[in-house]
Amino acid sequence: MAPKYLSYFPKPLLDDLVTGRWLPVIGAGMSLNAVLPPPAKMPLWGDLSKYLADELQDYSPTGVLDAISAYEHEFGRTRLIERLAELLHLDKVQPGPAHKEFCSLPFDIVCTTNFDFLLEKQYDLERHDNRSVHPVVDEDQLSINIGAAGILLLKLHGDIRHPKRLVVTEADYDGFLTNYPLIATYLANQLITKTAVFIGYSLDDPDFRQIWHVVASRLGKTRRMAYAIVVNARPGDIARFERRGVKVINLPGTRDRYGQVLAETFAELREYRREHAGPTLKPTEEKPLEQLLLPRDAMTRLCLFATPLDVLPFYKQHIFPLAEAAGFVPVAASDVVNLGESVSAKIDTLIDRSAVMVVDATTRNTEAELALALGRAKESSNRPNRQPLRVVAVLTDSARLPSDISGIIYIRRPVVLSEDSEFVRALGREFARLAQEMGYAQNLEPRRLFEAKEYRAAVIAAMSLLEAELRQRLDKEPWEKVEGSMSMRQLFNRAARSNRITNVGEAQIDSWLKLRNTAVHTTLPVGRIEAKAVVEGVERLLAHP
Repeated sequence: MAPKYLSYFPKPLLDDLVTGRWLPVIGAGMSLNAVLPPPAKMPLWGDLSKYLADELQDYSPTGVLDAISAYEHEFGRTRLIERLAELLHLDKVQPGPAHKEFCSLPFDIVCTTNFDFLLEKQYDLERHDNRSVHPVVDEDQLSINIGAAGILLLKLHGDIRHPKRLVVTEADYDGFLTNYPLIATYLANQLITKTAVFIGYSLDDPDFRQIWHVVASRLGKTRRMAYAIVVNARPGDIARFERRGVKVINLPGTRDRYGQVLAETFAELREYRREHAGPTLKPTEEKPLEQLLLPRDAMTRLCLFATPLDVLPFYKQHIFPLAEAAGFVPVAASDVVNLGESVSAKIDTLIDRSAVMVVDATTRNTEAELALALGRAKESSNRPNRQPLRVVAVLTDSARLPSDISGIIYIRRPVVLSEDSEFVRALGREFARLAQEMGYAQNLEPRRLFEAKEYRAAVIAAMSLLEAELRQRLDKEPWEKVEGSMSMRQLFNRAARSNRITNVGEAQIDSWLKLRNTAVHTTLPVGRIEAKAVVEGVERLLAHP
């Protein structure tokens, strides 16, 4: 289905999304998309003024902020917080479709001025792990290194659970910069290199004015262009946004479809980012680079390893060669540089392009990655035009089996790793089984890409297939004697010396390798005739051992 809303986004903003340079700032309008049991409904911003004014005697508020401030003055802050919690249905509200689709986008940092918990709830559901989102309310939390463990949710105006930190009255807003200078500075620092994208704000929203004042006071005219995603905005509102240095992404739709329009837009943005994110990753090794250069709908041989750092050297020395021997291309996230420096975006793209993911789920971080992998495996199985993601979970002998692991492969390992162990042999057998399961489709992939006129990709896929075939024909020593990775030239020479390959000459292999290197390392075009020679040559080799 053709995208409906992507055309409203300028190319530079889409480029920032692909490279991980968005800083989303979520406002109250996003909460209108929440789900409540009927007949309850989330109140509009203006409705709060009416509800609170009904309880104030002899006072007519001039606006929502005035009503909230007067309510606190009359009944105290504790009662104000309790009343806001009731009006916002915090005890029963659940995230809606717009929250679901937004949280599927990979951001390391998300800012919000909302004091509800809808984003936290959805991230918990999305990641299947309540430790993957880290709400930051107080300034002293900013010094905590979240790293790759999850998403930092910066709650700029606090939340209901922290009444003293809540920014909700006139006095709170007036004192924000003075009372919370580190949060204001942190936000400004993020916006030096990232593009602010406001979602769920209007010009009348005091949260928008407050945040934009912070940015203007810290960065002045050097601030980057910011954007606001709105639905069916009026020309006057667009002009007022742009006078403040905020470009408007004005999506078509009606108020009653506001949440659905946002949900569909976020889904399209997610797919666009995944479609174009491959070139933003730069592996330190050539083989993973080849696989990431393939089109997103191509079958790859990537085998992504998510392991604790202390056991990664063991995997690289003893497990990676087993994956290679089965025809896979092993890679760890630490072996890949992301041009946008977003950890979440890098992991998302690697999972999206992988055929197999091995997760050593023995730490908090890798448990979260296992949950993410399970979700993506389920998603890929529902899309017939994409290769399914096979997940292999590794657990220690004493670890509790996760409740949602049913239907996937899991292997137990000892706490103390040893190359001479049943665990290593079991992984080797599993790689061989997966390679056999995927082999027929992998053999057809170069021809499919060639017929689709993806000549560069067809050459890369054909040469990857040839390398896997050479490894199998060499009939290498048992697992404990597997050598380190050999180049294509070394594989061919050894196969030729042992008469495992007789129907292709050295000169032909040289020409194929040269074309493969051109496809991988340059932007020079790969022609149909050249690609056809490689694809048909590899097909002949496979047909006549």
